[in-house]
Amino acid sequence: GCEVIISGKLRAQRAKAQKFKDGYLISTGEPKKHYISEAVRHVLMRQGVIGIKVKIMMSHDPEGKMGPKLQLPDNIIVHEPKEEVPPMMAAPEEYGEEA
Repeated sequence: GCEVIISGKLRAQRAKAQKFKDGYLISTGEPKKHYISEAVRHVLMRQGVIGIKVKIMMSHDPEGKMGPKLQLPDNIIVHEPKEEVPPMMAAPEEYGEEA
C-alpha cells in the first residue's frame, strides 16, 4: 500500500492537507517499524512552503532482501486437517454387563 499527504497552500490562501491512499497500509505497532518506509520533503513555492509525506508498505520477503523478514502478526496459516480414525463401535452386548 501507499499513502501520499500534501499539505500547505495548495490553491487558495488557506492552507489545507490532502491525503491519497491506496492498498493495505498498517499504521500502528511494532510491525510499522519494519514494514513502513517514510519520506518527507518540503517544496518552496512563491506562495509558501508545501510539504509532501510519502509512506510505502513493503511486502514480506522470507530472505529479507527486498522487504522485511519478519512476518505480520495477523498472518494466519491454515493447516490441512489430520486424518481422523473413527472410534471403534462397542458391541451392544457389552453394555449393561456387571463383573
